[in-house]
Amino acid sequence: MINPIPTDALIQRADQLARHSTPYRDPTTRVQWERLNAHAFWLPETALSLHGIREFDDLPLADRQRLSHYEFAHFLEAGLWLEGIFLERLGRAAAHPGAPLATRMYHLHELREEAGHSLMFLEFFRRSGLPLHAIAARHDGALTLLGRHLPFDSTLFWGAILLGEEVPDRLNRYIRLHAEGVCPVAVELSVLHSTDEARHIAYGHEILQDRLDGMHAPKRFLVARALTMLLKRFVQTFYYPSQALYRHAALPSAPWAQRARENSVRRAFVARCLGSTITRLRGLGLPINWP
Repeated sequence: MINPIPTDALIQRADQLARHSTPYRDPTTRVQWERLNAHAFWLPETALSLHGIREFDDLPLADRQRLSHYEFAHFLEAGLWLEGIFLERLGRAAAHPGAPLATRMYHLHELREEAGHSLMFLEFFRRSGLPLHAIAARHDGALTLLGRHLPFDSTLFWGAILLGEEVPDRLNRYIRLHAEGVCPVAVELSVLHSTDEARHIAYGHEILQDRLDGMHAPKRFLVARALTMLLKRFVQTFYYPSQALYRHAALPSAPWAQRARENSVRRAFVARCLGSTITRLRGLGLPINWP
């Protein structure tokens, strides 16, 4: 379902972003895959869910690096799930004959870029040698249901889309800024992904702002409550792996998933990553209560 007709400003913005997206190159051809190194961290060590827990920090280097392999792959697999939902919705929106041509064209650019990211992730999985069942992310059923069935141009849909893009993008940006000692291929993936996502996030932010203009305070409060709940689910999906992942990574037996959830260093890391996202949402008049 396509709800309100986009404003002239949004149509012009879609046209501008489509022009910026036109010189497209398949990201799978831009990664120097031969630089994939199994004897390096695939995430900065400070970005690992168990960083700051003494028993983990005391483990041999190879064990900590191996966990970074599984956590980075888990992060990509969660992105693959989320982009699959967005691809489904973009395809339906681009085919809608009543939508303006400029927005239909930009949705197709987004679709092409998201498909490229997904192909890049799958190629990484193929080359990583990690078993796919061992890196599977928990696909949140509520997020999947909402992503597939919320009205495409509704405030809540675009708020959810913005969160789904921002939450992983913050980690991608952290990898870019802390690339020393990290496998070059992991850094390349993060750079290529976040470059396209910057346009998607900018467009999503403007759509959400447009939907919120003129909205009464009580309704804004309800939207903020809903987005706060969705944010917690996105954070759980991307930043807190299940116990099975630690087992597959062959860490010594311990309730690592629970330890990660209780890890104050991890909570502080997530808060730092998402601080700018929360600030922008509050700047739109959404009283997000997090963390």
